[in-house]
Amino acid sequence: MLHHEVSIDTETLIKNAAKKVFLKKGLAGARLQEIADEAGIGRTALHYYFRSKEKLFSEVWKEFFAEVTKRIIQSHDTDMTITERMQFFATNYMDSAIENPEIDIFMLNEFNNNTGILKEIIKSATAMEDPANVLTSAIEKAVAAGEIVGDPKQIFVTLLSVCMFPFAGMAMFKSILELSDEAYLNLLRDRKVYVLNFLETAFKP
Repeated sequence: MLHHEVSIDTETLIKNAAKKVFLKKGLAGARLQEIADEAGIGRTALHYYFRSKEKLFSEVWKEFFAEVTKRIIQSHDTDMTITERMQFFATNYMDSAIENPEIDIFMLNEFNNNTGILKEIIKSATAMEDPANVLTSAIEKAVAAGEIVGDPKQIFVTLLSVCMFPFAGMAMFKSILELSDEAYLNLLRDRKVYVLNFLETAFKP
């Protein structure tokens, strides 16, 4: 029992170290030796738990995306209007991004560089269908029903853009607006209300 607990602790230690290295270097730039050093273990011990960098990358981000996708799925089987569902997504997304703003820059880079593996990770993070398809399908149905108006794909891109870009473009905005990290995060906290109000009226008939 004690050995099992130690194994779990070591695996968690490796995953936490890997997340830090992957966030900094991405999949292509990360090295297993660097992850082992960050975890404070030997390369052989790391190989005992994870045979390849790709396997470790997949396991680390599957856990993260399981939480993210769950927030999209949670609004799938409710009586929410499409506007409420988009606001639900925006609220959870921005709360999570404010807590870990570096995630958005990572996602932007890795989706561009490793589209296939990231899409598979997101799909495997939930037992249900592709979470992006859940949201886009809901938008399409709402447009067809006259609940909102516009091109469903444009609406989806707009929703993700207003949520993601202030985080993905954080360095640029901080420089232009001459704001400290703390001041910019405060701006983003205030922005959440702005985004919710925008979604309330942006696609109304």
